[in-house]
Amino acid sequence: MDEATTARVGYALRAWVDKRREQAAASAFGGRAQEGRRSSVTGGLHLQALNQLVVDEVRSTGAKALVMLKNQAATLPGYYRPSKAWDLVVLRESLPILAVEYKSMSGSEGKNLNNRSDEIFGMAEDARQAEKEGLIAPNLRRAYIFVMAMTSESTRPVGVPAVLGKADPAFVGASYLQRTAIMCKRLRETGLFHLTWAVGVVEEPFSWHEPDPEVGWERFASDLRAALPGGEPTLSPDLFD
Repeated sequence: MDEATTARVGYALRAWVDKRREQAAASAFGGRAQEGRRSSVTGGLHLQALNQLVVDEVRSTGAKALVMLKNQAATLPGYYRPSKAWDLVVLRESLPILAVEYKSMSGSEGKNLNNRSDEIFGMAEDARQAEKEGLIAPNLRRAYIFVMAMTSESTRPVGVPAVLGKADPAFVGASYLQRTAIMCKRLRETGLFHLTWAVGVVEEPFSWHEPDPEVGWERFASDLRAALPGGEPTLSPDLFD
């Protein structure tokens, strides 16, 4: 990764840290402090810089005639439910060609990571089925970004509980951060998502780390450029077709 790219990515991730702190402080000052760290993310601004990072990357592809929508304006139809608002949807000639979802986690990984995983599996499958049923234009590229705070809890090896069957050895001894990388890689390999990025962030002193380059920013950006050459989305068959 060149120096300019490293700086751009680092700026977006540092903004994630700073904005969460600002939101938590504002919540506490206003007497609205909530249980755990939820108050640091309920303001909805902590992922804005990451969204801008992706928007800038989309623009850098040279793709023309694109319209970018976010939040409620980025709502797509579903198959198992009426609709779902994505974080970012890119349109070309009024047709969605890219949908991006951002998730982040800071603390309570053992309690929340499985729930967060269930959410994203369902979201991707819902969109995939909606596309198959003709509710969404074909060949929509789905992208997923997961940011996790790097702490002693999220980076320590974690055991796998007893299961009725054989546990996947890839997860044995993997930290929560490594588990996110495994998940993101498999999301892409199975076609639930077409672009994925997993990254860990140390808040103080600030630094960031990608647990697997296969789901790093450079791979994400490369896949994005391949999906939008000259403004045309790459039409590749879904692995489930």
